[in-house]
Amino acid sequence: MVPDPQPGVIDRRRHHVTSKHQGICPTIPEVNTETISLGFAASYARLVADHVSALDLPTDSVLAALGLAQEDLGGELAGRWVPASSLAQALDCAIALSGDPLVTLHMAQQVRPAHLGALGYTLISCTQFEGGLALFERLQSMVCTQLHAVHQFQGSHLVSHLSTVGDVPRHTGLWVFTMASRLAFARWVSGRRLEPEQVCLPCPAPPASQVVVLNRWFGCALQFDALAATERVPAAWLALPNPNADEQLHRVMGAMTDMQWARHVQDEHRLVALLRQHISARLKKGRVPLLDDISPALEDALGCSARQLQRRLAEHRLSFKNLVEQVRRDQVLHELKHTGLPLTEVASRAAYAEPSSMHRAVRRWTGMTPLAVRQEGAS
Repeated sequence: MVPDPQPGVIDRRRHHVTSKHQGICPTIPEVNTETISLGFAASYARLVADHVSALDLPTDSVLAALGLAQEDLGGELAGRWVPASSLAQALDCAIALSGDPLVTLHMAQQVRPAHLGALGYTLISCTQFEGGLALFERLQSMVCTQLHAVHQFQGSHLVSHLSTVGDVPRHTGLWVFTMASRLAFARWVSGRRLEPEQVCLPCPAPPASQVVVLNRWFGCALQFDALAATERVPAAWLALPNPNADEQLHRVMGAMTDMQWARHVQDEHRLVALLRQHISARLKKGRVPLLDDISPALEDALGCSARQLQRRLAEHRLSFKNLVEQVRRDQVLHELKHTGLPLTEVASRAAYAEPSSMHRAVRRWTGMTPLAVRQEGAS
């Protein structure tokens, strides 16, 4: 189980952009939470098609996998999302087209602020990394609603834990692309060859020859087949000056980011995805969350209290309890199908007091035993 962040870790670094969204509390229309789409911002996922196009290769299969069209390569993609499973399929297409098994690493190195939208330009104009990290932690669901990063100080190090929401496959290309693009963006912004001390990826290791190349690029020995994605870096990185710092640009792009965030949380699908991220992070600590447990984070992100949000959820026949159950189900079924964790550990990570409680829940969801679900996933 991931420990709670040290007290004050987030607050100490909370550098807000121009407004704090006071009074924003979206009205949520009735939503079938079964159909809520989760994924990566299409502007970020488009990086795959952009790279394939730059290689003078046909992009049709990549765009089809991403759910995009040719005109989307140069168009506006705000509000559009690509599920993690679709991004993984697009990466497989890119590997097949290029004949390069490490093309996921090469395209990750091309990530630029435009791929993160207004948030990307707000991040690169911060005075120090500390402010950028606090901003990203607060607004990260503008980039991806299937991964939720929690940053914790451990002595002189900063450790980032990335928990997953929904179906995020343990796909090597997907995780290399995701983790490499995070580091590549930090290197590009800082103008330094930053090297983490540890990177863990929740996917199988590629062939040894590829691992050598990946280790050399990351600057540390990658650990594969991890339970979850983690990064361990020197906390001193946060004090590094940003050579791209620009107060005027930061003010302008910060205001634009604020407006996009306000629209983002007013969309019921994005709001439910945000709630699911917070629920998932707490389940994996071994606790069934209550809305009050995540109220500080929600108040900061949404500008309204947990009580106000609960009232609006009830008005539209949405239940926080049902959202918890849905996240719990997705997590348990994913870990049964895609990991070799003992059943007792799967139950513990979903905050079940006893494995028998999880067994009954799995039968209710699928009509099968947990072992049968695991065997079906392996077939």
